[in-house]
Amino acid sequence: MRILLWQLTFVFSLCSFSVLAHDFNAGKLQIEHPWARPTAPVVTTGAVYLNIHNPSAESEKLIAVKVPENIASSVQIHQTTFNQNMARMREARDGLIIPAKGELALLPKGAHIMLLGLKKQLQKGDKFIATLQFEHSGELPVEVWVEDKPNQSATEGSHH
Repeated sequence: MRILLWQLTFVFSLCSFSVLAHDFNAGKLQIEHPWARPTAPVVTTGAVYLNIHNPSAESEKLIAVKVPENIASSVQIHQTTFNQNMARMREARDGLIIPAKGELALLPKGAHIMLLGLKKQLQKGDKFIATLQFEHSGELPVEVWVEDKPNQSATEGSHH
């Protein structure tokens, strides 16, 4: 009985960890902790951040993202560049490359997924589906969590 209880506790802790980890897989790609910041009621744009790990020997490309119509009118993949201490966002129309045996970190003040024409305020605790489309790995729906402060591993990839 004591061993059975210990085994159940162990299995439950593994299940709890995987839920808290908030990770997704598409083929060999690993998507880590998709999140968005809460927005003010009058704001019509938002951003989604996440890390994409590519352990394979082939590069991959994030080419599009979709969200339900009740979340935003449209979605764009954005790059941020800096020139003379000025940040400039622009749409990455050709997508973003995830290098072979590397990662793509979508972070505040960096590349990100831009939600345009928000249909409702993003509030802490909300969750919604974003479908990532990759050139070779196809589509992968991920659950985006709206939170004040993201999980540190999701904001700090290997690029500090």
